[in-house]
Amino acid sequence: MKWNSPEFMLLFLLIPLIAGYRLYISRAAKKGGLRFPLAFLATDTVSLRARLLFLPDLLRLGVLFLLVFAMMQPQHGQEQETVNRQGIDIMLAIDVSGSMAAEDFKPNRIKAAQKITENFISGIQDHRIGLVVFAGLALTQCPLTMDYGVVTELLRRTSLNMLKYDGTAIGDAIINAVYKFANERKDKRDRVVILLSDGENNSGVDPLEAARVAADKNIRVYTIGVGSLEGAPVPMMQGGRKVYARNRDGSMYIPKIDEQLLKDIAFMTNGQYFRATDNSALEEIYKTIATLEKGKLDISRTIQYSERFYWFLAPAFALLVLEIYLRSRVFQRLF
Repeated sequence: MKWNSPEFMLLFLLIPLIAGYRLYISRAAKKGGLRFPLAFLATDTVSLRARLLFLPDLLRLGVLFLLVFAMMQPQHGQEQETVNRQGIDIMLAIDVSGSMAAEDFKPNRIKAAQKITENFISGIQDHRIGLVVFAGLALTQCPLTMDYGVVTELLRRTSLNMLKYDGTAIGDAIINAVYKFANERKDKRDRVVILLSDGENNSGVDPLEAARVAADKNIRVYTIGVGSLEGAPVPMMQGGRKVYARNRDGSMYIPKIDEQLLKDIAFMTNGQYFRATDNSALEEIYKTIATLEKGKLDISRTIQYSERFYWFLAPAFALLVLEIYLRSRVFQRLF
């Protein structure tokens, strides 16, 4: 509620003056002429109507009060809220090196990563998302898009050893993802890389140099280390049967995660590092990232006002009609 013409509030000051003047006239009339100007007061007993003689004047004051409120132009507004959500740009960088075949995740690391990442994509709204895969080198599977079905299908087609060179090129993956944002900066969306790996960097660009490039472009990198704490052997097919990769000395090959490197990348880019030791832990990590990266909300509010003077004018008219009726019928004077 607001008042469009509050200056009419000054008229309230006149109402006590009018009431005082009316009281003065009433008392002056009693000093001369007919002591009881009303016919029903000619009796010896004071009736109820005599006691309510003041009522018409009181109604008149009420009419004046309500008219002043109406002149102040009361307006009532209805607020409308417009919410514009601006999504973010997310590049997923998924490790597809041979070590992602380890079976400490169910059924293995790569299959678990595909399924849980797919669930993450299905919960996205308003964000653009792209996909980079990497092993000994990095390859863009899908540029930034809001066609989540396309990203999901390409993610499902991702497989181990789909790249010619095996290894772990973490720096290449970051650089590849970063430069996919190069032509997507007009709308100033927040930009994020989610990098998932289970190994140590052993080829390509220095990951810390790549992290500096991302930091200079205000791109956050969330890094996820995949693998149980004790590690797991890497299965491989040989002669039609499953065997496990071994070191040159014959011992079982257990890939290690360079956690310090992943932590440094996240720290340099204002991201976070997470360790996923099983399927449920990876699911929780994606939920946490989704909570951290919700995009921006632009909220605008407008208030539409409409006139409400009749809230006071209608009862003022009703009181005026009642006053006229009382004066002419109930409290009728002799003259």
